[in-house]
Amino acid sequence: MPDTGGSQSLLRNNVNFPTFSDLPYENGVDPTYYVQGPYSFSPRQHWCFLGEIVGSYGLCRVLLRVKDKDGQVVTIGLYTDDRGRPLVPQIKEGHTVAVLYGEQHGFLDMTVGIRVEEPSIIRIIPCSLEQLLKASDEVAARKLNTQSICCGSCGKKENTSDNTHLRLCARCKQASYCGAVCQKKAWVDGHKTDCKALVWVQWFAARNWGVFNGYFNF
Repeated sequence: MPDTGGSQSLLRNNVNFPTFSDLPYENGVDPTYYVQGPYSFSPRQHWCFLGEIVGSYGLCRVLLRVKDKDGQVVTIGLYTDDRGRPLVPQIKEGHTVAVLYGEQHGFLDMTVGIRVEEPSIIRIIPCSLEQLLKASDEVAARKLNTQSICCGSCGKKENTSDNTHLRLCARCKQASYCGAVCQKKAWVDGHKTDCKALVWVQWFAARNWGVFNGYFNF
């Protein structure tokens, strides 16, 4: 079963989805994330850093300035063979960057940030960090049955006694609607963005973050 951090919504779990200050140091061995094996240290569990893009710069390679869940702004340096160039069309302020197995790295200019050398561990998610966290909260609430099922546009509740059945959004399978009119209206009113966030929350939720049995990649 995926690790959702108990009653805490998935992406608000600061062990599986740590803020920058909670990331392990590149040259250290954090027992939260690593365990000693017969010959060397290996990951104990999976983790992923999330930050919202507030700026980007760099001539030789892509450098992102991102704000984490605590509001701390740090640099993510793309030291991949392609220097992060394929990501350039996706880089927009307000979008979220996800970095698997991020560690605190000391750059030559004496700042500390995250160095990414493998393109498969970084992904830009086309929604804000706030939207992503909100989507995570909504998914957690549904699992706990703390929200009654109702139309995401008009608010009409599902009621089997009077044959009121709602249909799920085919993409995110989280939002429900009483008909095509409400679904189209909700799409224009904001579900177009929320849907992307919900799809990514499901990607994260489908994985067991608490047990390491091989690296994840995007």
